[in-house]
Amino acid sequence: MKAIIATQRDHGNREVRASARLKYLVHTLGIDKFRSLVEKYHGKPFEPWVQLPEWKYLDWMGWHEQGDGKLMLGVNVEQGRVRDTPELRLKTCLRTLVDNYGVDLLLTPSQSIVLRNIDPAHKYNVEAVLREHGVKLIHEIDAITRKSIACPSFPLCGLAMAEAERVQPQINARLNAKLREMGMANDEFVTRTTGCPNGCARPYMAEIAFVGSGPNSYQLWLGGSPNQAERTGMATSIFKMPLTDLEQTVEPIFAMWKSQRNAPDEALGDFCHRVGVDKVEEFMQSYEPGSWKTMPSPFAPTPLPAPDANVGISSELLEKLTTEATARDMDPASLLDMIVREALEG
Repeated sequence: MKAIIATQRDHGNREVRASARLKYLVHTLGIDKFRSLVEKYHGKPFEPWVQLPEWKYLDWMGWHEQGDGKLMLGVNVEQGRVRDTPELRLKTCLRTLVDNYGVDLLLTPSQSIVLRNIDPAHKYNVEAVLREHGVKLIHEIDAITRKSIACPSFPLCGLAMAEAERVQPQINARLNAKLREMGMANDEFVTRTTGCPNGCARPYMAEIAFVGSGPNSYQLWLGGSPNQAERTGMATSIFKMPLTDLEQTVEPIFAMWKSQRNAPDEALGDFCHRVGVDKVEEFMQSYEPGSWKTMPSPFAPTPLPAPDANVGISSELLEKLTTEATARDMDPASLLDMIVREALEG
């Protein structure tokens, strides 16, 4: 690592901020010349590549055994902003945990925090402190938010052309609402937003990304790996998507994914990579808003046969059950049956 940093220090273009990143030095030198230069700083040649096991995306959120008898807890930090607000006092919470329980903090590549070296006897005390300060545990965080990150953008970055960190919660909420409307509430994906094309939040690895290209407008990228491995996403011809057109833009993409996926668990990024951006854009051009209602999923749950018994529930609960069933492309009876079976049978 020291050799790589020294190479960037001595040979990178650090006078021009827009060109100061390591990737530009690698691009300028080429990978072979860059490797040789780093080896000179390192003092010896690198060994050949070792075959790695299949890569899996792990964010280490939630509780985990640490391996030495202690526990660690991953806490989602939305867009990486540690601060205190009336609703969420994350900064004070972290200070309280460090002072009272001696935990160590690790920052994750997903802009979140892992609390380490937690005594098992303190597990529920730690959870109580989190709740007291308004910090949600991971089972309370929706999957889209959990897998999303954004760069700081405005007002902190002079290169920003569009909002990112400050609009990512809004984008997440709108994507979730559109998925629920289309009966896809159980689907999830990696999404990222940046304020310019420099890619500081790794948008080009996301399954769907919004890259700032001007005031309140974004490039659309599709097809990154859900496991964040092997490939990047692909640029679409949509270069100036107004943020106000978010739902109008993603609806045909979600409709195509829902109706043409080749397996119930085919991820959005894998689907877009398989069919190609050209096919996705062709579908988008011919799509009529609301057409998803006539495009059933080939993997929708099979409705239960006519029930042979009745269960009495309140009208309020029935209304909620119906809403949640619709969001999952199910009928209320099937969802109720699934909930009861899971509760009783585990």
